[in-house]
Amino acid sequence: MSKLASLSIHDSNFFTNPYPFYEALHQQDLIYVDEANQSYFVGKYDDVDAILKSSVFTTKPLMVRAEPVMGDRVLAQMEGEEHAAKRKLVMRGLAKDYFVNQYEPMIQQITHDLLAPFLSRGKIDLVNDFGRDYAVLVTLGILGLPTENYRDIADWHKGVAEFITHFDQTEQQKTHSLDCSKQLISLITPLVESRRQRPQNDFISMLCGNAEPALNMSTPEITALCLNILLAATEPADKTLAMMIKHLLSEPGALDEVVNDRRLIRDALEETLRLTSPVQLIPREVSEDVCISGIPIPKGAYVYCMIGAANRDPNVFPQPAQFNLERRKNTVQGDAGKKKRHLAFGGGMHMCLGAAFSLLQLEVTANIIFDSLRDMRMERPETYLETGLYTRGPESLVLSFTPSSQVNHQGDTAQRLMAMEA
Repeated sequence: MSKLASLSIHDSNFFTNPYPFYEALHQQDLIYVDEANQSYFVGKYDDVDAILKSSVFTTKPLMVRAEPVMGDRVLAQMEGEEHAAKRKLVMRGLAKDYFVNQYEPMIQQITHDLLAPFLSRGKIDLVNDFGRDYAVLVTLGILGLPTENYRDIADWHKGVAEFITHFDQTEQQKTHSLDCSKQLISLITPLVESRRQRPQNDFISMLCGNAEPALNMSTPEITALCLNILLAATEPADKTLAMMIKHLLSEPGALDEVVNDRRLIRDALEETLRLTSPVQLIPREVSEDVCISGIPIPKGAYVYCMIGAANRDPNVFPQPAQFNLERRKNTVQGDAGKKKRHLAFGGGMHMCLGAAFSLLQLEVTANIIFDSLRDMRMERPETYLETGLYTRGPESLVLSFTPSSQVNHQGDTAQRLMAMEA
């Protein structure tokens, strides 16, 4: 039976470094409770996995945390046939053949264009010079949204994300976030209406043009879904890329191993997602009285799935604080003889529907980065800092590398990708 331990979501120590709290949770078999907010924080892998798959734990918190800035319900708030039908529709636009034919060239071009100004300098901040612009531009490209004012869109996106992921916004900050939401809704709504009248070969047109009644969506629903995708696809992308490079540089020999065998990129990405999950907390509300590991949880309480803790459960992932490229091959088997996978993409019916797509996207980009930034090394690794509570990632990652021309890199990347496909 687990024990209850007090935790304030506003604890500065938890915000600065949650990992010791995760370690204590597993060593002492704890469930944390924030009594002031009737919130429970659950971190054992099996408990989190079960919660994410159970209909007893609803996505009702999103009505408060997401719907006000999305303008309508998001996919995670839907249930049953409606959820299944609309999830299937979105998945069509994220299919692998669609990726290869339409999105992969776009992702390659964005990556090359953003890296190009830094190649002769021999220095780049992979978060602030590359990652944040990259993540927004790729998501806008997927949605078929204009990119001319992408920096404004990035600022508005940040305001919306803060509404959802910050627990202690002031009234002024909430007003700013809602204003950012209005700007994005004003941008997307006329584009949705335009695609209804004049469909194009893009994601929004696909959402608009369905003859099946179960798949028909109103303009506010499609706009909310686009905002949902903008947030879900942008937030983890730059964080995961930077954290993967950081881990590879911190583990002796790991970077050379992956650079020399690009098939290991997927292993590096998966291990990064496990060890430093960009999404740390997933909220649920309990629809009836339940027990979790012997602890009674009352109806109406909030339960936060501590994804970062579940992915460091030593009963599933031996030596969980260590970055291990062999991890994916050696993870323990579950009850059904199936390997237990990290929970960075969530689980159950609301598991991230862009998981496979995002891994393909990051593989393409990682290949180009490895070809372009030769002999990478971290500048001042002692200053490395992660921030964030709901979502978490590096503030900055300054890399030095051997200055070089971009001329040969595109050919190198094409050869690498052809070899991977072969």
